[in-house]
Amino acid sequence: MISDEHRAKMRLTALWALSESGLGGMMHAFKIPFTGFFLGGFAIVVITLIAQVSKHSFKSIMQATALVLMVKAVASPHAPPMAYIAVGFQGLAGAVLYQFVPYRYLAAILFGGVALFESAVQKFLVATLLFGKSIWEALDTFVSSILKDLSVVADFSFSFWLIAVYTAGYTLWGMLLGWWSAGLFNRLQQNKEAILAQFENTSVGASPLAEMQNSKRMNKLWMSLIVLCLIVLVFALSNQLNKAAYAFVRTIAALMLLFWVITPLVQWCVQYWVKRNKQTGALVVLMEQLPELKGYVKPALLLAKKQTRGLAIYPKFIQNLLILTLYAK
Repeated sequence: MISDEHRAKMRLTALWALSESGLGGMMHAFKIPFTGFFLGGFAIVVITLIAQVSKHSFKSIMQATALVLMVKAVASPHAPPMAYIAVGFQGLAGAVLYQFVPYRYLAAILFGGVALFESAVQKFLVATLLFGKSIWEALDTFVSSILKDLSVVADFSFSFWLIAVYTAGYTLWGMLLGWWSAGLFNRLQQNKEAILAQFENTSVGASPLAEMQNSKRMNKLWMSLIVLCLIVLVFALSNQLNKAAYAFVRTIAALMLLFWVITPLVQWCVQYWVKRNKQTGALVVLMEQLPELKGYVKPALLLAKKQTRGLAIYPKFIQNLLILTLYAK
């Protein structure tokens, strides 16, 4: 175990908060692919490590989850409600499984699968709530028309298989990450001396990276408008203008409800909860660590590129970043 349990938990919590509030922008800056998988799976890695360095894993993970939600509320005030739900679910699932499943690898695999299954399913649930079943009907109609033009006879629901394959991919990826994370702590301890020595000799300092603009909300809005246009176009071409008009009105109403009612209400509730929460002292300490941890991202990636090539760079990058977070002075 790490000698200072509290320091390790706080550093890991700060890194988790950094990934939720800004690490995605940094990954885009460094042109790291699979950003969605990384951000979705990074919580699995960090929560698994928190469970391994803690004597009371349930309490530690729940405290870390609360702090990450508070940092997200402060640093990313425009995050949609679904983002808070995802973080809360990941923390709760990890706390329960690591508390009640006695076998480390089994708990990690179950946790990874459940966490990313929820992440995948949430996307389709939100899309259905916003656009209704029309979005899937439009997609099936669109694909059927393309297959018909190609003289391909296919009697199946494309949207069903899209959802099934996408969700299965996320779930399997989460299970793989859980298995990888279960033995990660031992690998960090084995490699920390070499990585710290290389870090001290590197010319890249730990200066904070420039803040990235958070454009998630605008991107979601543009995507919603594009999907809406697709729905209207498909129904119009299918001589179902009444159905297209209904889809248009329903989607506009759902977007207005989400962005102008639900999101501001959730933001106000979270901000109020942050002000009343007894962990505000820990929140201040956590926020003070974020600039330092930002400065470890680029050195960790550069060291990984020196150590290996290809896709193997990315697991090395994660290991290096975690070593610097936990052990760098």
